[in-house]
Amino acid sequence: MNTHIKLKSFLATFFLLLSFGINAQTMLSEKEGNTKEDYKWRKNYINLGYVNTTMEQDGSLDLNSNFGATFSIGRTFFLHKRPIGGVFRFGIDATWFDINYTNYKIKNITNEDTKNNEYQQGEISMNVGPSITIKTVGKLTIHGYFRYAPSFSGLYNNDTFYGNYATFFVGGASISYCAIGLGIESRFGDCKYKEIGSSKEEVATNNKTKYNGWRAYLTFRF
Repeated sequence: MNTHIKLKSFLATFFLLLSFGINAQTMLSEKEGNTKEDYKWRKNYINLGYVNTTMEQDGSLDLNSNFGATFSIGRTFFLHKRPIGGVFRFGIDATWFDINYTNYKIKNITNEDTKNNEYQQGEISMNVGPSITIKTVGKLTIHGYFRYAPSFSGLYNNDTFYGNYATFFVGGASISYCAIGLGIESRFGDCKYKEIGSSKEEVATNNKTKYNGWRAYLTFRF
């Protein structure tokens, strides 16, 4: 897939999600029982972002990601009805669905040939953790959080698929104007992979694979 096709796919996804967010926002405002004040404190979020990660394995050189993407959907449950000082509210963030994909490229150079190798790596997870939402001047809102993210992680290389449970943590902040904003977060964790799908019994790798990186994203809150 060339760069132009990737860009077109990204823009199509962006505008689709934007349309979804605006429609959902309108439906929520028309819903009976929602006060104007509740509507201003936007509880639901959709994030679409770019991933940059370093993969560390004992006995191997650290690998920096070639490119990556993330998509997540969740909701903030506020712990108190009235904002403290009319400015901020504490809550619990629950991300129902978080998918993370990263591509790593390796160039092996020998006396005879140069061979390119790739790792396809990703996780599907749910996140939960505390958050704080702060109303600033005008319609600007700041949202900060730290979440525990139990995950299933998969790694594909040389026609072999590895997978296992992985423990990740995510922490970051976003700033939004009305329904649209930008955010950045740190994401780190590890996994001890097992080979899956072979004729042999699943065999665990000896060492943990560690990940440490960041994700920058567009957020839609409604």
